Amino acid sequence: MKCAGVAAAIALTLASSGAARAGDRPGIGLTLNASIGTHEEKSGRERVPLLPIPLLDVRVPFKRFEVEVEGVPAIGPVGYNSGIAAATRSTKISYVFGTFRYHIPNTRWSAGLGAILYNQETVTSQTTLVPCLSPCVPTPFTVTEYDRSRVGGMRYELAYSVPLSETRSLSLQIGLVPVIHAMIHEAVSPFNETLDEPERASQVDGQLRYAVESHRVTWDYGLRYINYLAHFEGNGKLSDRNTLLMPFAGVSFPLSH
Repeated sequence: MKCAGVAAAIALTLASSGAARAGDRPGIGLTLNASIGTHEEKSGRERVPLLPIPLLDVRVPFKRFEVEVEGVPAIGPVGYNSGIAAATRSTKISYVFGTFRYHIPNTRWSAGLGAILYNQETVTSQTTLVPCLSPCVPTPFTVTEYDRSRVGGMRYELAYSVPLSETRSLSLQIGLVPVIHAMIHEAVSPFNETLDEPERASQVDGQLRYAVESHRVTWDYGLRYINYLAHFEGNGKLSDRNTLLMPFAGVSFPLSH
């Protein structure tokens, strides 16, 4: 998303990141996710900041079904490269994601349907010197752009899990968000300019996870991949493109015996 694609990519990657738990017990988990990749928009391409992003999730299974709710508390503002000369940029973001999952009988497959909602605010400030004739001293002039958005979309997933032993498992998950809608609200100070821009995006993601259960605690490790692409609805031009790899590690605990 314009001026916020880095945050959008990270948040949407986390949409499938609940910590694995053994058995049919409700559980709560915490995962730390690192971001490695690139973010591209009309101002150029930049590296995504490497950050340990915490994710909280709660899982409640019942028979062959399960409900999972995940969320990232308000993070930021986090500064990173703006891709614009003499400009600084920071983003604050929070999100929540829920999914309803079904484990197909007599197979190792599962399928899920979920929805994601997140809020972000990105601030970009650029300071330049206003020239003047000697002997005066050039004065600094700062322009600040505020971008706020609320983003939502439906996510479909398919997963395959292989038990390696009674306490270890390996799983692969593929996710698709075919349509993501957003409204970008922009305000520019000190000119008091405002602009609302609708945006349409899609995402493909995947993850490989290795989980180990030990003394009622589950440790899991893995790698996630995301490809996120967004365009402005008004003119069809590129808003942003994100490609990310996210190694992660997590721990979860059962909520019942």
